[in-house]
Amino acid sequence: MIMKVFVVIAFLSLSNSKSNFMPNLPLGEYRIVFEKFYSCESTNVFQNNLYFSKKSLSETELKGNYTYLLPLDDTYTFDLNVASWGSIGGWKPNSIVYIAKNACSSFKKVLGNVWYTIVKAFNVTSNNCPIQAGTYMTKGIDLKELDNLNMPKVYFYGKYKVTYKIRNEEKNVLGCIVLEITLIRPWEKPF
Repeated sequence: MIMKVFVVIAFLSLSNSKSNFMPNLPLGEYRIVFEKFYSCESTNVFQNNLYFSKKSLSETELKGNYTYLLPLDDTYTFDLNVASWGSIGGWKPNSIVYIAKNACSSFKKVLGNVWYTIVKAFNVTSNNCPIQAGTYMTKGIDLKELDNLNMPKVYFYGKYKVTYKIRNEEKNVLGCIVLEITLIRPWEKPF
């Protein structure tokens, strides 16, 4: 009798585990949890005043404005550096490094479909490069619309600091933005 009970329990647990298989692997498909957004060192040619705003318990928006004192075109260099949070603390740079000429086109390529979402939300007159000098404002972009970046779809889970820089030919930083994110498993809940 006891043996039959163990067999039934084992069968039920095995059949249930197949439908809820959630491996604890160090990498895989992920969801992005946006943590912080801020400016870093630059000469303020490309300025931003962007922030996250909580609309409801499950909805966060990107709000604010950015100001370009010069047109953002392909004469600049686009510099992307992703730092990972170390197992003993501290940022470890160069998890991903992407440096490309043609800043506007390269940025558009990295953003993928998110480029069109941002251009529309900030009321930019054209969705092609260059972006003309001026101030662009948004009333809010749902962060869920920013998940579909043109980045690897499988990566290591953890906390990352993404630094975007725009440099001129003399390697001077004209604009700089830092985005802190956490990559979590698809079934995990944000903290």
